Amino acid sequence: MLRFNNKVPFVEDTSLNDIIKVCQTPFYVYSQKIITQKVERVKKALGNNIFFSVKSNSNQAILKLMQSFDIGADVVSLGELKRSLSAGFHPSKIIFEGVGKSKDDIIYAIQKNIRLINTESFEEIKLIQKLALEKNKNVNIGIRLNPDINGGTISKISTGKKTDKFGIEIDDIENIINIIKNCKNLNLIGISCHIGSQISDMDAYKNTFSEMKKAADKFVASGINIKHVDLGGGFYVKYNNKDPEFKIENLRKELDDCFGNSSYELSFEPGRYLVAEAGIIVISIINIKKNGGINY
Repeated sequence: MLRFNNKVPFVEDTSLNDIIKVCQTPFYVYSQKIITQKVERVKKALGNNIFFSVKSNSNQAILKLMQSFDIGADVVSLGELKRSLSAGFHPSKIIFEGVGKSKDDIIYAIQKNIRLINTESFEEIKLIQKLALEKNKNVNIGIRLNPDINGGTISKISTGKKTDKFGIEIDDIENIINIIKNCKNLNLIGISCHIGSQISDMDAYKNTFSEMKKAADKFVASGINIKHVDLGGGFYVKYNNKDPEFKIENLRKELDDCFGNSSYELSFEPGRYLVAEAGIIVISIINIKKNGGINY
């Protein structure tokens, strides 16, 4: 991201020395050019149905930039939902995820008529049905499934194995179907998954796509018209020159092989992949002298 001209650091065509004159350190600087290139690359590889994972960067300027690309927002808290609405995201382009939704969070999402609320447990499904009934509203929901797939990443950022706390086990589809058929105010229109972060193993993506395709087909065969299949994010980000580059374009073939003959609307939730390489933090270095004085 940084380039140097006569030892002076620049971000795009702007000197950091000029920015420091008007901005007090510490502060972050982001390259709009790099973010734009990243979004365009993902769209070209995976299609336009992209939802920016707001938890990766909820800076309001970044959110407004993402909204200008005509992509959606993937939020995991009431705060992120409100920030996304404030940034201009249309409610129909916002997905509410996460295991920590409160009753008030869900009510707010229902009132705002967002695209859908992704549920993570049987209890949450029943709670949303109760609230939808009380509000006399029909609510679109999705189901986050746990496909029990190892993303090949470190355990602390793995979210797709049975031992992880996220989602309903994919083996429980029959139970999900039975519950949904008794929830008259809920429209189950999608399923989703997210198996972790910093994933580069193409077999992990391939296996995930396969499991999600089979799951969607099971719902459809039962009479539940699944339209959307959200395949998560977690794309590998290169943090130094020694790391191999993750070629997101390679996912296209796996998608076509798995979903080529289906009519499901496929979507993804990239986060840090779109912003991590675009920003730096600028700080002042404090030199503490041996005699106790401080130089800036």
